[in-house]
Amino acid sequence: MKKITYFTFTIFAVLLLSILIFDQPKKFISRLIFSHDLSLLTHSVFYNINDEIDFDMTKKENQKKSLIVLNNYVYDFFKPVFNNLDDSVSWKMLHGSIWCDGVADIFLRLAENTNTRVVMIFLYNNDGVSPHTLNFADLDNSINDFQDNSELRKMYLFDPKNNYYPINKKFQFIDINYMLENKTEFSSYKKLDSDNIKLNLLQNDKSFFIRNRIYEEYSIINKLSLIIVKVLPKDSLKFLYKFGIFINPELDDDYKKFLYARLEHILLNYDDAILNYSKITDQNSFYKNAQYWHKRIKSSQSVLKKYEDILSSFEKHYKDGTWFAPG
Repeated sequence: MKKITYFTFTIFAVLLLSILIFDQPKKFISRLIFSHDLSLLTHSVFYNINDEIDFDMTKKENQKKSLIVLNNYVYDFFKPVFNNLDDSVSWKMLHGSIWCDGVADIFLRLAENTNTRVVMIFLYNNDGVSPHTLNFADLDNSINDFQDNSELRKMYLFDPKNNYYPINKKFQFIDINYMLENKTEFSSYKKLDSDNIKLNLLQNDKSFFIRNRIYEEYSIINKLSLIIVKVLPKDSLKFLYKFGIFINPELDDDYKKFLYARLEHILLNYDDAILNYSKITDQNSFYKNAQYWHKRIKSSQSVLKKYEDILSSFEKHYKDGTWFAPG
């Protein structure tokens, strides 16, 4: 019995030592923690947002309001101001500087927690070039053919890059068909214009790229990871995410310090985020990135907005003719 115990302990010690010494096990563990299959950080971000909002964002009756809150969150917390990162959603969220396809990816993954089917759509100008990517949402999860443009027009537009919502002047939720039939109402959605034609990117044929998962499509692993996020204390999860950053051999120390700050930021821990950003000196290669996000928190540009505040801002800018809140 003692020999078996000693042998088991030795094997465990060797495995632990290999993890601490060799890069491949470290990389594997880090990538696993932030993997799409687990989506631990995505779930954590959603539920931290949900805790700050005065309605349950997982309830069907709050679906539309929840999607607006998420769209605004992505718009405020992710900006294409520095080098882009093409990686899984968790790493994109940590990196912060993301192009339109990346923020569309972030939005659709967060929207999984509202049990809403959301897809990423490429828009095209008259030359067949795609200058923009955004999201379409199927509020009833009833559309199956995302290659059919007539079906896509029954969906609802969310553009987290430009903070566009599927809302008309009466503050009603409207689909793509309505937008194309009432173009003057959306005259400020200028990023959807092309070739001197209003909403031309929306009018032209579009292409579907990826879709998110709804609850009934979750695997056992997906369901387990969601339970883990709901059950474990927030501090324990945050420690896990920090460990995932720390152990990754592909990240240099400058980047790790920045990612620790970004982690606090996207989890809405503003004081800790400000403290971590402020510790990044001008000797750090991510100093400008840190200063950018530090200033956005201090100016309340990158803090979570309540639904009522988003709608109030929307109404103000609609009346001003600017339509969407400046970022």
